[in-house]
Amino acid sequence: MYDLDKTIKEAFALLMSMPDVSRGLSFIEQDQTQAIQDQKAMVIIEAPTFGEAPRALDYSARLKALGLTNVHIDRHGNALATRPGQGAGPVILLEAHLDTVFPIGTDVTPVERDGKIFAPGICDDTRGLATVLSVVRAFNATGIATQGDIIFAGTVAEEGMGSMRGMQGLLADHPEIAAAISIDGGGCDSIIYQATGMRNYEVTYRGPGGHAYVAFGLPSPVHAAGRAIAKLSDLRPPADPKTTFTVSLVAGGHQIHAIAERAQFSINMRSDDQGELERLGAAALQCFAAGATEENERWGQQAVTVEYEVVLDVRAGTQPAQSPIVQAAWAATELVGVAPRLVAGGCTNSNAPISLGVPAVTLGRGGREGGIHSLAEWFDPTEAYRSPQKSFLLLLALAGVCGVTEPVMARVPS
Repeated sequence: MYDLDKTIKEAFALLMSMPDVSRGLSFIEQDQTQAIQDQKAMVIIEAPTFGEAPRALDYSARLKALGLTNVHIDRHGNALATRPGQGAGPVILLEAHLDTVFPIGTDVTPVERDGKIFAPGICDDTRGLATVLSVVRAFNATGIATQGDIIFAGTVAEEGMGSMRGMQGLLADHPEIAAAISIDGGGCDSIIYQATGMRNYEVTYRGPGGHAYVAFGLPSPVHAAGRAIAKLSDLRPPADPKTTFTVSLVAGGHQIHAIAERAQFSINMRSDDQGELERLGAAALQCFAAGATEENERWGQQAVTVEYEVVLDVRAGTQPAQSPIVQAAWAATELVGVAPRLVAGGCTNSNAPISLGVPAVTLGRGGREGGIHSLAEWFDPTEAYRSPQKSFLLLLALAGVCGVTEPVMARVPS
């Protein structure tokens, strides 16, 4: 049973008693047609990680057209703008990420069939971007004055090797941000409130190589890598906090009749706890070294060397399930007619603020979706408006409404 603090209930009761809030929620439902148009228009602007500039330009133009202030593309490539508050409330961020996983040249033309929209990237996270714009229009339609400023943004480099660096950079440049909401993930019920850390290593073994028959007896980089992988496979991380690993990519050698000169593998490690991630990383380093040592000892030669590089490092973080921002997200979700679902782990743009101690949640995009990260990605917009509705309510609660309610984070005892 998830219980809401009395002050959270009071804050949302006050908000729901406001005619402008009711008008805003109705507006968002009617705005779904426009939001879907935005979604289809943006999905055709290709935006692979590190290649988001065209979409960032388009998004900044959309934010400017909606009358926001300080519209710009920052030094990291993020497109952002501000809706100024009218009081001394906290600064709140609402964002979705600009990048997709698809390379330039992918056919991203939306095709509508059986009530669904098919296009690579139509959901992740183009739908999130459209959700943010719908929320801005609701504020414009109602004119509600919040105490705190609200920053609306489209961020870069969330996917893959981007390591959420767009969000990290935005937070570094805006230490005044007191809470963050990210729109990502399927459905409308999920509330991701913890940050799963992730570390990827690229491990390379090198040796002299030689003819498979004539040079037999030389240590082999491929065998050294195999020894290391076998040791890694025997590691036993804890189930709670959930901690995982997998050797995901393996390569080596240049032809079947030769002892390889080089072998390489990549390993992905994740944990909901930063301490466990560090311990797993330390154990992995021992396995990397042992692979080379044991292969050299097997043949009595110091011929194989090993080196490794961290190619992705995202810190883990946590916040209580009963923290004010999580309670407020729960209340907002219920008020739009959806049964909330807390998700303890996740690797989203909320990682950056949570790991810094800044309250944050990631909320689902709404509607129904499938085939994420595949060419068959699809989106069903049925009742997708519930996602911007709950984001609208959560922003009001976090920023506070002038003359009506204080920011909830300032009202809930620690």
